[in-house]
Order: sequence, then C-alpha cells, then structure tokens
Amino acid sequence: MLDPNKPPLTLGELAQRSFHHHAGRPCLGTKSKSGKAEDGTPGDGAVYTYATYAAIAQRVRHAACGLMSLGLGRGDRAAILAENRPEWAIADLACQMLGVISVPLFPTLPPGQVSYILRDSGAALVFVSTTKQLQKIAAIIEPLPDLRHVVTMDALNETETVDGTMTDAAPESRGLAPLHIAQLESNGEEYARRHPTEFEATWPAAAAEDVATIIYTSGTTGEPKGVMLTHRNIISNLEAIIELHDWSSEGVFLSFLPLAHVYERTAGYYLPLRIGAAIAYCESLFTVDKNLREAEPHIMFCVARLLETMRDKIQGAGAALPPGKREKYADALRLAQKAGAHRGGVPGAPSLGLGEQLKYRLYEGAVYSKIRDKFGGRLQFFVAGGAALPPDVGALFLGLGIPILEGYGLTETSPIIAVNRPGRVRLGTVGEVVSSVEVKIADDGEILARGASVMKGYWNKPQETKTAIDAEGWFHTGDIGALRGAHLAITDRKKDLLVLSNGKKVAPAPIEMKLMQSPYIAQPVLLGDSHKAVVALVVPRLDALREWAKTQNIEADSDEELLRAPAVTALMRSEIDRLSDDLADFEKIRKIVLLPQAFTVEGGELTPTLKVKRKAVAEKYAALLGEA
Repeated sequence: MLDPNKPPLTLGELAQRSFHHHAGRPCLGTKSKSGKAEDGTPGDGAVYTYATYAAIAQRVRHAACGLMSLGLGRGDRAAILAENRPEWAIADLACQMLGVISVPLFPTLPPGQVSYILRDSGAALVFVSTTKQLQKIAAIIEPLPDLRHVVTMDALNETETVDGTMTDAAPESRGLAPLHIAQLESNGEEYARRHPTEFEATWPAAAAEDVATIIYTSGTTGEPKGVMLTHRNIISNLEAIIELHDWSSEGVFLSFLPLAHVYERTAGYYLPLRIGAAIAYCESLFTVDKNLREAEPHIMFCVARLLETMRDKIQGAGAALPPGKREKYADALRLAQKAGAHRGGVPGAPSLGLGEQLKYRLYEGAVYSKIRDKFGGRLQFFVAGGAALPPDVGALFLGLGIPILEGYGLTETSPIIAVNRPGRVRLGTVGEVVSSVEVKIADDGEILARGASVMKGYWNKPQETKTAIDAEGWFHTGDIGALRGAHLAITDRKKDLLVLSNGKKVAPAPIEMKLMQSPYIAQPVLLGDSHKAVVALVVPRLDALREWAKTQNIEADSDEELLRAPAVTALMRSEIDRLSDDLADFEKIRKIVLLPQAFTVEGGELTPTLKVKRKAVAEKYAALLGEA
C-alpha cells in the first residue's frame, strides 16, 4: 500500500507514505518567536524551524486516536476554524486517517456564517485556533445540537468554557469544555496503548470514493454551498499537478493563502506533503515580504492582488535612489517588462534589440538578481489563482526571472483545471488544461469541465448539484472563456455580465483588466445593471496619486479631499478614456466614482480569495451611483 511508484488512493495513504519515505526530512515549519540563530545569537539566523515528517506522523497518530477516544469515526464531520499553522495540518490529517470529513472555515468569517456552516454540515467537533475564534463558537453554541466537542490550538485558561463563563468546578456543566490539542494528543497516546492495533486497522479504511472534505464556497452571490470532494477528486488533481514539473523533495513551499481554500489546500499543502517537501507558514498577511527572505522558498501559491502589491513595491523602490541610479533602475524595469512580454507571448510584443539585450545582461547582475534576493533568492516561480492576473504584472516578473504561472480552477474541480507550465507561459491565459479534467466551450461561451477531479456534489443540495453537473457529467463553471490553441483564456464571469437598461450586455472583467494598467488605478469595479450606462467605482493607487499631486502643486489635508480635487477627477477621466478607447460606445464608462478606501474581505466587497462580490458592492455604494 505504501508503494511510492503508484499514486495513493486516499489522503490517509498519501500522508502515511510520506511519513514513511521522508521520515527524517523537514515537514512543517514556523518562524521561531525569538528570531535567534541556532547558536542563540540575535539576528537573521535559522528563524524557521521545522518538525520532521516522523514527528508530525506521531502527532497525527495521537490526534487521530484522540478523536477515536471521543467517538468520532468514518463519515462524521469535524470543522477547522483556524489560521495556517502546523496544527491545522495535524487536525486535518488526523481526520483523514479515520475517514472523518474535515470542514475548513475561513478564520475571517463572522459568527453568523460560522454558525451556518457548522449547522449545515452537522459538525460534531470543531478545532479552533485562538481565543478570538473560540469566542465565535461561544456566541453561536446554542443552535448547534450536533456540536459535541471543541478542541483549541492555543492554550486557554484552565477554567474557561465554550460559553465564555469562568468556573473552577465542573466546567462541563456551564457549556462544552474546550480540550487543548496537546491534551487530545495525550489522550490519544493513552488510547493507543490500550488499543494497540486499532489505529493501524483504521487508517486504511477510507475508500477513494468517500468524501474527504466539505468545502463551503465563499460565493460571490447567494448562501455558501458545501462542495463534497472525495479522496479520488483531490488525488487525481494532485497527480495531474505532479506531471507538470520536476518537483523536488528538497523544496520549500511558503504557505500564505488560507488553507480553508481548496487552492492552497491542494497545491500548497497536499502537494508538498505528497512529494516530501517542506512547508513554511507565513506569520501573517502583513509579513509576506519578510517571510519570503527568511524562509527562502522555492514555490509559492498566491493571488493576483498580492503580486500587484509586490509589483508596486518593486517599481516604488526606485524613488529612493539618487537621480542617476533612479533613471537606470526605471530603464531596467522597462527592459524587464519588454522582455517578459515577448517571452510570455503577448500579441505584438517586440523582442529586445541587440543593444537592449546587452543592457539586459548588465542589469541581470546589477538589478534583477538583487530583486530576486528580496524574494529569498531561491524562488523558482509563483503560481497565481483566484482573480485574473494583469498581463503587465506577469510580464515584469517574467522579465525579472521570477515567472508567474497563472492558473484557473474552482472548488468544485479540486481545484485546478488549467495552469501555465514552467517554460511555456502565455500571458493573458490561464494555461493548458491538466490531465485530470477535459474542457469544452459551450455555445454561449461558458467553460464546461468533466473528469476525475470534479466534485461529488453539493452537501444536502441535490437540486443544485443537478443544475451544476449535467446528465453527461459536464460541470458548468459559470465562467466565459475561449481556447487559444492549447491555452485557455477566461474572458468573464457568466453571472457578472452587466445588463444595461437598453438591453445591451457588458462583460466587466476585461475592461477592469485594461483599467488596472493605469499607474493610478488599483481596484476598478464596473457596475451598470439596469442603468443607462456603465459606472466605474475606482480605488486609486493613493501613493502614486499623492506623488502626482505634488508635481501639480495640489494640496489636500486628507485622501478624501485629494479625490475631490478637479484635477484628480480630470486625471482619472483621461486615464480611463485612454485605456477604454477601443470599446464599443455602449461599453464605455460614463460615470466615475473615486473611493478612498480599498475593497476588502472585512468590508464585505471581496470573497476570502479576493474576488469581487459585484452585487454586494452595488448594494453598498448604491447611493453613489445616481442616475448613470
């Protein structure tokens, strides 16, 4: 069963094989709190420390036995409400060993949405990371009759109970008494001593067609749906990913995106586990730059928004240089952009001339290698999913020697449908279709997918499942696209089409991508349903706008005041007109609304994977739209 030459059948088998074959290798890594080197001296020494595969195997075994001691078994549901950390993986793998269905939740979800998912899934147990997450459970515990156990990852006050009360005696009588994960593992170790053969008899029991996890879609519209993914779904997608690159067990993956999302879970967690590589966890969303330098990863899975921010920092670094060096730095980035566009197959992008090639080689040592060092120095490539990647961002990174492999998929497809290959990047596309699925384009342009990695269905929603997967097994993605040779391109969301009051239909995504080419536009969102014309809500790149304002002698006491300046309004109008000149008349933007605050997950405008909730944005800013 542990034959490394054959694909595993289940996630439990996948983990056991790696535990066996890579026992002494680093597995899960976190940054040491002291920030000291191994010899104890302060500084940038070995700040990331790793537990070995053997050590994680023991913790998973004990945690699984701890779950058995609580009565959990095959088919039960256990939720995980936590940020990325080793305990997340231990909780999930313990579930997979028993055939328990794990139900991940984004840690940013408010209590009401947590309650819905726990209730809908019928979770018997929930793992929580911190006191903050425990408080969410405390606020919603009453209407959750199926929830019997709470396991915490951080240590809590010994007398604290789930309902928030404090007592020194019989905490169970005041609510569910949280069990710390260390105690769960200790209980499991004792359980294993009393039942020495049970774990070995249990972990292989799950079948390939069993549901391994229920992942609730963040949803740009409507209530979340629980996507049932089987072991076979996920394993088939993993094996397809493995075919794409010569992956090495010596590699380090930097984990940044929430593990509650299938993209990070499959590609940034199960993939390195499958090949015996190491996973380093980012400390937070705000420490990515620092953690890249410290962990020195080879691979990182991320979203376009993070890469746009990195692009802005790279470009902004030139402002601190003396004038002469500043000009050379800008020229180096211009050449990198041009070289990347040509290599990435952007239509009409010219190659570098002979003189430019010589300068490019000089800039390689003087500029490009130093930029790569800021990403740890070993980064082979980023893989970008979620929202679309602006081609100019991809071109710059490609020219700098850090390719971005843009891909595409959905929770329902485990998730990867297509991805650009190393050495075969085509900017403006999401790459070639992977072997675990087949794709066709419907008559109305919708992308349909079929294959081993397509979900079993939606939990407790048979009618929605029938709507999503037709009689021939084709899953209807809701995305509009086209095949450009072997490469798939996404052109819009089917549900995102704006229907103007005159009946004209406008696809907003391609226009928004165009607008993001402006150095002054960070987040454009087009609206227009039932309006006479298209409206653009625009979050500017405020740093760039402030610098421009200085050159124009525009003074403002706040960003809000700056955005009201007539010259700024005129600048934004000229930028939008410049970038939308080739649009049909009915597609052109007639009204612009500038917003000083970025669209965020917390504000309700973005999903946890940073996709725009267009309907929510329209409702939130309805008063600003007027009679467009």
